[in-house]
Amino acid sequence: MTAATVHPVDEKLPLPMLFLFGLQHVLVMAASPITSVFLVANALGLSSELTINLISATFLICGVGSLFQSYGPLGIGAKLPFVMVPGGAPVAFFMSIAKETDLPTAAGAVIMTGILYWLLLPIFRRCLRFFPKLVIGTMLLLVSINLIKLYGSVIIGQPGTEGYARPANVGLALVTILITVLCAKFLKGTFGQISVMLGLIGGALVSALFGLTNFFAALEGPIVSFPSLFPFGVPTFDILASLPSSFSASFP
Repeated sequence: MTAATVHPVDEKLPLPMLFLFGLQHVLVMAASPITSVFLVANALGLSSELTINLISATFLICGVGSLFQSYGPLGIGAKLPFVMVPGGAPVAFFMSIAKETDLPTAAGAVIMTGILYWLLLPIFRRCLRFFPKLVIGTMLLLVSINLIKLYGSVIIGQPGTEGYARPANVGLALVTILITVLCAKFLKGTFGQISVMLGLIGGALVSALFGLTNFFAALEGPIVSFPSLFPFGVPTFDILASLPSSFSASFP
């Protein structure tokens, strides 16, 4: 490789491709915060107003975190185009703490976990070589299995609630997956690389075709929504309650 050769990682794509890949990245990124918030809202029975507030706060923090990761000011961040989204394990622990105690205690556990993460990260980074790959891989596998149950509840709902395991919702999820797989299998070039976005768009169009989605309802709310500080009330700091969340932060 000569000095003039550009590595594929550093290659600047044409503007149309850059737009498509960027749009897919944003759409996939947006699915995670929205799903996480709806998951928490459904499991904890949050009101519509509180759910909207939580979505605004989640997107705001994800955006700030993504900027830090991309630009890396003051040595914070990887200076790579990472998109920060809520992790599955911390969401599960947040719901568990909230169910066992209350929402202010769960919010306090998040704050303490963030502080603990910053304090222990330099130490953990030096000790990472002592953790066998088998241990880390097994832990990630267990988290992934747990996520199937968590995010599956977003599709089928909570047992005992209206519309639980509604065939239309399950079928729509399967159609979205099928469109994504077929696009990745049979489309070539750029269209094959944006199969995830095509699956999301296809699933949304099928949903609208059968009257399962009302896009116009989104126009009823405000165009810009700012989150309020401490929507769950003043945080309660309980060290014992925050231990599971703190442990999960050590293995993002």
